[in-house]
Amino acid sequence: MRLEQDRFVVTYDASKATFESLVAIIETAGFTAELVTGDATVSAKKTSAGIRDPIFTAVLAQAKRENRPIVLDFEASWCVPCQRMDRETFPDPTVSRLLDRCIFLKIDTDQHPDLAKGFGVVGLPDFRFLAPDGSERKRLLDFQNATAFAQVLKEFLEEVSTERHSLNTKEASEHTKRSTPIEPSKPGK
Repeated sequence: MRLEQDRFVVTYDASKATFESLVAIIETAGFTAELVTGDATVSAKKTSAGIRDPIFTAVLAQAKRENRPIVLDFEASWCVPCQRMDRETFPDPTVSRLLDRCIFLKIDTDQHPDLAKGFGVVGLPDFRFLAPDGSERKRLLDFQNATAFAQVLKEFLEEVSTERHSLNTKEASEHTKRSTPIEPSKPGK
């Protein structure tokens, strides 16, 4: 188990438990889950679809409009590791440069408890990395030094960028198929 990366493997007997029941338990603990069997991966990615907070709704609309990922930083003024992140991690030039590529939203959980509850925040700091469509891709808990945070952020941005590139390539291909003029056949040919 490598908790510093919020990722671990659960091996289970499918005759005694279902993927859905394990996902429910894992999500109750505040994690996301994916099932990997051979070459197939089935994700149980959380989405932000049910969250109706006006601040988050505006940020999500901006992310969709600008096609930019979102980084949520759930924090509180009394949280010592949160203050440490503000002093040590966020001012780091690499972290700052990577965050500039995202919509970065700091959320005080004392001022926005419903938003924190909607995301299942149970400890601080809690970082959520969301694709432009609002789907949660990664979660980090507790203090992260600049090197570790930058690495996770870089990997997240690469993942989202690859997805956008794949989607844009597919859309361009579909558009080309639809917009390619068909020459009428000429008589005698």
